[in-house]
Amino acid sequence: MEITVQQVELLSDDDYIYLDVRGEIAYQHGHIPKAYEWAGDFSHIEELPKDKRLIVYCNYGEKSAPIAEQLRQEGYEALNLSGGYREWLLHVTSQKEQMQDVSKDGLHLFSSTEELTPDEVKRYDRQIILPQVGSDGQKKLKKSKVLIIGAGGLGAPAALYLAGAGVGTIGIVDADDVSVSNLQRQIIHTSKREGTNKAESAKKSMLELNEHIKVNTYPEYLYADNAEELFKEYDFIIDAVDNFETKFLINDTCVLLKKPFCHAGILQFQGQVMTYVPEEDQPCYRCIFEEIPESGSVPNCSQAGIIGAVAGIIGCIQALEAIKYLLGIGELLTGKMLVMDGLTMNTRVVKFPSKNKNCRVCGEHADITSVKENRMEYVGAACPVK
Repeated sequence: MEITVQQVELLSDDDYIYLDVRGEIAYQHGHIPKAYEWAGDFSHIEELPKDKRLIVYCNYGEKSAPIAEQLRQEGYEALNLSGGYREWLLHVTSQKEQMQDVSKDGLHLFSSTEELTPDEVKRYDRQIILPQVGSDGQKKLKKSKVLIIGAGGLGAPAALYLAGAGVGTIGIVDADDVSVSNLQRQIIHTSKREGTNKAESAKKSMLELNEHIKVNTYPEYLYADNAEELFKEYDFIIDAVDNFETKFLINDTCVLLKKPFCHAGILQFQGQVMTYVPEEDQPCYRCIFEEIPESGSVPNCSQAGIIGAVAGIIGCIQALEAIKYLLGIGELLTGKMLVMDGLTMNTRVVKFPSKNKNCRVCGEHADITSVKENRMEYVGAACPVK
């Protein structure tokens, strides 16, 4: 006793009503136009009209089927919508129709689906159903551009999850080649790609995951003379590198260009994450750490080690920060730093009340006004200077 979306279209509008049984929250954030929201409370069955055919639907047509059957037993002419709300959404998208869904509180979740293909609607289904995303949010992600500096332990999970989420353009900067010792944590690469440039290897995995995105590769080091040119085309930058010279270069370039970015650092079983958004009274990376440590004074992962799962967790947080920024949702790690200890699973958030007025790049008397002019600040093994 089911009916398809195509069969419903052949009915007169006066002969039926849609009955949405998914619950009030799901209904408020997206439903078939003019559908009647009903929680399946048979103690109030008298609310339903008996002079119309009831087209009952849930998300996929499974939970609504027994409700439709029970309604028939109560004397109603009820049919279950085959495929549910998702099938209806895919059908409308494939027809390239304008779809406007108005919830009880006046929210417009689906204003237009013309920029999402039917395959994309199906692919991102679990995101589109989220009230904070919807199809408008998914279209924002599709139009967005994120640049990831480093395709290693942090960049690998960040790149995969941004690709899976449908960020339309993702850039990868990395001059290194894949080695066997990378694979314990850099999950975007494979054994067969040993000797392949990491940016190119990452691109292959990302496109295998999602062919709807565009991946730009930059098989080069990041240095003072190319940073501004690389960053200017992107909406958000992810710092996924493992040396301080490059981290300070990323910070200073983003501050000067007014580009938001997410910093992360990992070592052994520990990780930290913070996000910077320009034009807000919040500290940048240099506000907190001030100067690049002397070479060799702080060990890196190759010297002290890193457990791969910590890199995965922290890299995923970076991807989440980027997605939240692009969608304009949630609370970012701005003005604070999340610190995690993987051995104890103790996590804390350290707050920084405001900018450092003595910061050399965003303070009151900043002396770094161009990364090119201050190129000697960033001399490092993974950050050569022309």
